[in-house]
Amino acid sequence: MEVKVLDFTGKWCSTCIVLDKILESEVIPKYKGRVEFAKIDIEEKENLAEQHEILSVPTLILLKDGEEVWRKSGSISKDEVIKKLDEAVK
Repeated sequence: MEVKVLDFTGKWCSTCIVLDKILESEVIPKYKGRVEFAKIDIEEKENLAEQHEILSVPTLILLKDGEEVWRKSGSISKDEVIKKLDEAVK
């Protein structure tokens, strides 16, 4: 089973900066070795943003074995991310 989180972000996005700090300090360490995290700047990787139909940032996409199982844009709480990741890694 492969679990990935795609974190679509922008350098100019204040909500993205807050979310990324939470992910880096509290979420990513908790799932090290079990979940792969990819931070994707939508301006640097426009093709990926288009491929995943990103309309706003931040957007998190949770993939399980290559299939999207959850997506959330805008304000995202640490607890919500952890709940979804716990479900995915079971």
